Amino acid sequence: MAKQRRKIVSENKRWNFFYLNGDLNKTLETRRSDNMLVAWNFKENRRVAYVLSDAYRRRQRAYSVSQVAKIVGKHVDTIKRHLRDENIRKPQAAYSLDGTHKLLRYLFSDDDIREMHEFFKTVHIGRPRNDGKVTNGELLSGPELEALLRNEKVLYTKDSNGEFVPVWKQPEW
Repeated sequence: MAKQRRKIVSENKRWNFFYLNGDLNKTLETRRSDNMLVAWNFKENRRVAYVLSDAYRRRQRAYSVSQVAKIVGKHVDTIKRHLRDENIRKPQAAYSLDGTHKLLRYLFSDDDIREMHEFFKTVHIGRPRNDGKVTNGELLSGPELEALLRNEKVLYTKDSNGEFVPVWKQPEW
């Protein structure tokens, strides 16, 4: 019994970087016996301790630029260009903890991805249309994006034209 329980616990993927209360954190130490998570808060620039069970329940994932590119359906260079041009708000950055504060990478929260999705809904692909409408390509719908962020399954069905259409149903609790 104890072996099975340990196996289940070890299958959970450890999040080195995560968002909690809107701040980017890096896991430094996890003490299950004390129910404590020690992390580095990049916004406050100091070590913080959280209640482990509470942190697991309320944390949000931190996504790299390449992960965000796959979720949003854009190229990494496109996202970096819009970050550089300040069309997209820069997310919190992770830096080295050796005292040099060298920038390692930007990490996006779920809210940053939602904001980026709203921006890309207004960006036209290619030359401007004569009627002024926006063609934004194969961008995910809002419910599809939420399902991806929450790791929910999306069921698709084929309509009479042969196109795949998402079918939504109430999640079972």
